[in-house]
Amino acid sequence: MSEDYTSPTDNQNTDPEINVPSTSSSSIPNTDPHTSTADDENVIYNPHTSPYSNYVPYNTHATPVPAPVPAGLAPPSTAPNAIKNNFGETGAGYNYNATTSAAPSAPTASAHFSPSTNMMPMAMPIPQPVPTHARAHREHKLNSNQSNQLIQQGFTEGMATALSKSCSYFPLRIWIVDNSGSMNIDDGQRIVATASSAQVKSAPCTRWKEIQETVEYHIQMAGLLKAPTIFRFLNHPNGAFPQEFSVADKGDSDEQIANDVSEALRIIRGTSPTGATPLSFHVREIYQTVQGMQPSLRAEGKRVAIILATDGLPSNNLGVSGDSELKEFTDAMRLLEGLPIWIVVRLCTDNEDVVDFYNNLDSDLELSIEVLDNYTSEAGEMYQANSWLNYCLALHRMREFGFQHRIFDLLDERSLTISELRDFFLLMFGVGKFDGVPEPELDFKGFMTSLDRVVKSEKEQWHPVKKKLKPLVSMTKLKAEYGRIGAGDGCTIM
Repeated sequence: MSEDYTSPTDNQNTDPEINVPSTSSSSIPNTDPHTSTADDENVIYNPHTSPYSNYVPYNTHATPVPAPVPAGLAPPSTAPNAIKNNFGETGAGYNYNATTSAAPSAPTASAHFSPSTNMMPMAMPIPQPVPTHARAHREHKLNSNQSNQLIQQGFTEGMATALSKSCSYFPLRIWIVDNSGSMNIDDGQRIVATASSAQVKSAPCTRWKEIQETVEYHIQMAGLLKAPTIFRFLNHPNGAFPQEFSVADKGDSDEQIANDVSEALRIIRGTSPTGATPLSFHVREIYQTVQGMQPSLRAEGKRVAIILATDGLPSNNLGVSGDSELKEFTDAMRLLEGLPIWIVVRLCTDNEDVVDFYNNLDSDLELSIEVLDNYTSEAGEMYQANSWLNYCLALHRMREFGFQHRIFDLLDERSLTISELRDFFLLMFGVGKFDGVPEPELDFKGFMTSLDRVVKSEKEQWHPVKKKLKPLVSMTKLKAEYGRIGAGDGCTIM
C-alpha cells in the first residue's frame, strides 16, 4: 500500500478508561523559554500528554509578521504576502505557494446562524500566507536535549532516530483540524496526565477535546523537533483567532520556536467547534500548495505529510452530506494522486459509515493513506494482528505525526513474516542494538536470545490492552507464534 518513508480478543480492553506514560510534574522538565539560551542543547519543550503544566508561554500574543517573498521563489501573483523563512540558509528551497491556478472560489456563508434560512454557522476558509521555503537541503539530526525529551516520553533510541529521519523526509506537515459542530458530541477519548510516570490514562470527553489534546501534543512535538508544521481549521474559529497557524516554519531560533508554540497553543485551546465540514475546499487548497512544491520535493526525493483530523463525512455549506458531497470530496482527493504526499486520517469517531468511507478511500484512490482511530482502539487492532507487541503511546504518536514505514502499515493488518520481524525491531530499537544479531530465518534461537537481551535493556511501558506495565515485546508470545518456523522459511504463521 505504501512505500518506505515512511475480532477483539478476550484480553482486549473494553474499559473506557485505561491507565497509560505520564506527565507528572516531577517527570516534566522546566519548559520556560525565558530560561532558554541560544544553544539548542538547553531548549526544552515537553510534547507529552496534556495538561502541559510546566509550559510557560514565551509570548502568548506573538503572531507571524508577513514579509516579502524572496525574488525568484514564487510568482508575485500567487504569494504577495508570504511569510519569509528565516533559517539563514542558502540554496534552493521549497516554494509552499502554488504556481497553478487558484482553487475554485466558494461563496462565503454567514458566520451567524440564521433561523430564516436554516443555514449552519460557517465561514468559508480564507487562504492564509504560508512559508516560501524550508530546510530543503539540511538533514534533520537530533541533539542530546531532543533525544532525552523523546526518551522521557517512552520513545526508544531507535524510534527517536526514525522520527528524526522522518523530519528530513517530510520537510512539511499540514494538519486539517475539523472544528465543525459535530465535534461537540461526547463520545471521544482523550489522553490525560496521571500522577505516576508509569501510567497513561484516557478519559471520556467530547470529540473536540480528543482532537484538541492530539493537536496540542503535536504542536509541542513540532516545536521540540523544529519540524515545520501548518495547522488549518475547517471553519473560521470563534473570536479573533486565525484560521491557520504554524510552528517552526518562520525560523528555527529558540525565541521564534517558543513564540510559535505558545501562540499555537493559545489558538487551539481558545477555539470552539461550530459549522459544517467543508473538507473538499481544503483538499483543493492543499493540492495547490503541494503542486507548487512538487519540483523541489521530487528533486530531493521528499514528500509532504497531510494529517486530516476529523469525525465526519464531507458536507456542503449547509452541513448536508450526501452522495454529491462525497463524490466532490473523492474527486478533490483524486487531485492529490501522483503528488509526493503521505496522508493520515485521524478519526475521532466510531461511526461505521464514517470509518468505512475513509477506509475505502485507500482502495478507491491511488494514494498512500493510513486511517487511525484513538489510542485505545488502535491498540486493540494491533493486539489482534500481532499480540506480542506492546503498542506503547510513543508508537501511536509517531503514526499521528505522519511517520511512514511499510512495516508500520502492516502492524494492524496482519501478522508480520519472520523476515519482517527483524526489520521492525531494527526500526524500533535502533541499528546499534542489533549489531551482530543473527537473521531469524537462519538462526532463530540466536535471534531470540539477542532480542531478549535488547528488550530487557528497555524500560517497561504501559500496555493499553493488559492495563499494566509490560515489556515492549512479549518473548513468550513471539516464540509461540514464530518458533515453529524452520530455517530459511519466511512464511507467516497465522
